[in-house]
Amino acid sequence: MVRGDEEGETTTTTVREVKRRRKEGDVGKGEGEGTIKTTTITDTYQAALDHECWEAKSRTEEDDQELVSSTMANIRSLMTEILKLKQDRPNQWATEVEEKRVQVLMLMLSLRRLSRVQKVRVRDSREHTVESRQGVDGVTLQLQNLLYEVAHLKKEVRRCLDFQSADQEIDLVPVEQFYVEAPEDISRPTETVENLHEQRLARLQWELEQRRDQTQLFDKLTQEKESVAETINEQERKLASLAPRISAILEATRPLQEALDLPIDAKKEQQRIVQLLPSPLYTLWVQASAYGEAFDLNIKVDVVGDIDAAKKLIAKEEDPRTENLSESDNEQDQQEENLSRKKRNRKSQKPEVEDLDDGVKQMLGLHPLCVKITIGAKDGNSVVLSFFYMQTLRIVTVKCSIHLQEKTKPAFTDVISGETLLNCLFLDDDGQSSPNPANYFQLSRLQINLPDHLHITGRPYKWAQALAGLSFSSFKQPNITGDDTQETSRAGSPSTTAPPPGDSEVVVWQDSAEQMPTTILAVRRRLQARMALHAQLLNLETANSTSSIVIPPELLRQHFPGKICTELKCWRPVSWADYEAASSTQHLRDAHVVTPQHLLFSAILDRKHVRLEAMVAVSPDYPNVVPVVSLTLHWEGQHQATNNPQLRQMEREVNVHWDELVSCRSEKLHLLPLMLYRLAVCLDVFTEAYSAHADAGKPDSHFHKEKIFFRPARGPDRAFPFKYHPKLGVFSQR
Repeated sequence: MVRGDEEGETTTTTVREVKRRRKEGDVGKGEGEGTIKTTTITDTYQAALDHECWEAKSRTEEDDQELVSSTMANIRSLMTEILKLKQDRPNQWATEVEEKRVQVLMLMLSLRRLSRVQKVRVRDSREHTVESRQGVDGVTLQLQNLLYEVAHLKKEVRRCLDFQSADQEIDLVPVEQFYVEAPEDISRPTETVENLHEQRLARLQWELEQRRDQTQLFDKLTQEKESVAETINEQERKLASLAPRISAILEATRPLQEALDLPIDAKKEQQRIVQLLPSPLYTLWVQASAYGEAFDLNIKVDVVGDIDAAKKLIAKEEDPRTENLSESDNEQDQQEENLSRKKRNRKSQKPEVEDLDDGVKQMLGLHPLCVKITIGAKDGNSVVLSFFYMQTLRIVTVKCSIHLQEKTKPAFTDVISGETLLNCLFLDDDGQSSPNPANYFQLSRLQINLPDHLHITGRPYKWAQALAGLSFSSFKQPNITGDDTQETSRAGSPSTTAPPPGDSEVVVWQDSAEQMPTTILAVRRRLQARMALHAQLLNLETANSTSSIVIPPELLRQHFPGKICTELKCWRPVSWADYEAASSTQHLRDAHVVTPQHLLFSAILDRKHVRLEAMVAVSPDYPNVVPVVSLTLHWEGQHQATNNPQLRQMEREVNVHWDELVSCRSEKLHLLPLMLYRLAVCLDVFTEAYSAHADAGKPDSHFHKEKIFFRPARGPDRAFPFKYHPKLGVFSQR
């Protein structure tokens, strides 16, 4: 029988002995109590713990595992027997079941004892592990200390190896030259040729002798220099004594200068200031001044701004010591500082608001000086162009203001504002983006949206870069034809001068000279066109009929019949959202014929119960770019050019055949009212031609024929006679 069975039998015997003693009575009760009291509970618990520790050390885990297995097997066997007794119920089965139950309980106590022994063994293992780990940690710490000492010693050894003595920094003459030039008492060839140390000492001695001679020569030349300086100072004092006399003479001639309009002093001051300009602005100033003096006296060029700030800026650029001042102090400290800065950047990649604001200010910073060009017109109005230079982005920006001879009445749409006057002065040049390709990466790095800051910096038009001679822009201004072509041909190319010294900006002088006449002429024409458009908008806003539209009488008689029944009922500006909401403008927006840069209006024309709604888009370059009209007809339903061929013909008559209404630029300035007047005439023809086919029983659809045409409709698309022949006074199809 295994060891577990023996322990089970011993336990059973002990239990029986205890029961027998209890049955004997309470005779020995006093004796038992005295014996139990002699042993305290603490001593019993401590003895049990000591016994369990002894068992944990005396047996292995494998032995305990075998004991557990045998105990579990005995428990299973006893439980099986108990189950069988309860099922069969033989004689005295209850007594046997009770005995086996006691045996099972004792075996369970043995399992608990083995569990406590295992816990003691686990506790001892953990304590041993902690002690071993502490020993390993101590050894590891000693190893780290030794490695640190080794690294420190290597660093010190490296410093010793890299040490350079003071004499190694002295640039000595070559050895061959030394033996040729040095006297024998210093060179000592017999001793120094083979001994490098003695040779080095001899060369140093020769260097000392040479430096002494050079010092004596320096002192002699210094004395001569001081003597010459005294002579120069004496001559300067003599010349300075002449300055008050010259100033008095100039002051006496000032009234004569003013009478003869000879601003000699102002020109001298201006010449002094322009030397502070950066190369692009200096190029612009030279070309504008030369063009104004040679061909156009109505052009005035000035340089304004903070002169002191410009001087400080030039001094800062010329001083090479303004950058990297701390690098020569301690290279190792600088590397540590850079390392700590990188760690901080890893923790927080977002720059602070103040740093971002400083970066934006530096990126969009303007030069303290700017060039103002005042372009005067024949009617007394003038345009002032202020040119600024962005130092970091290296582009030129423009701000515009208009000065009118007479104050005008404001219109709902301000077309003579300086903010919009130069918009699209040339094709595809709205000044919203930088023409310098490198600026895209510079602005993207700081997440700067340039259009949000244009009200501060001005607009970087492409033609402004050409005027300043900046070569990164491929902008070429088109030739301007018309009445003023002779003006540009007479201008030619003004001569150029050199830029201010010390400025490294690369500019193309020829481009600036070629573009100056064209740009000035374009600005004058834009001002003239905007003044005419402003007057026309004021007239259309107050007009309550077609006859109240102001058109020169000769044009009215030349292109239109005497009587027009359609009336202009409303003229108002609309937003881009309203223009997009109109379904008749879909094809124009899809083809990019009309963009948000256009001036948008809505006109309503009525003839009795027929209403024609026209969406008019006026280009910023009006009248060089013709206005575009899209129509919606409200008569027996809603009709548009997409579903009504006659309405499409009316749009073509207004938008395509506008050249029949004007023959020169002066007449082209009245193109917008002429197109509206033609639109009213076309609506008359449309209603009368349509009524010719309408049912006579519908009086609301009938209009009396007041225009002369031979056939109301012709061709497969039933074209209406919209073309007017002024000499015959009749309408016909095209």
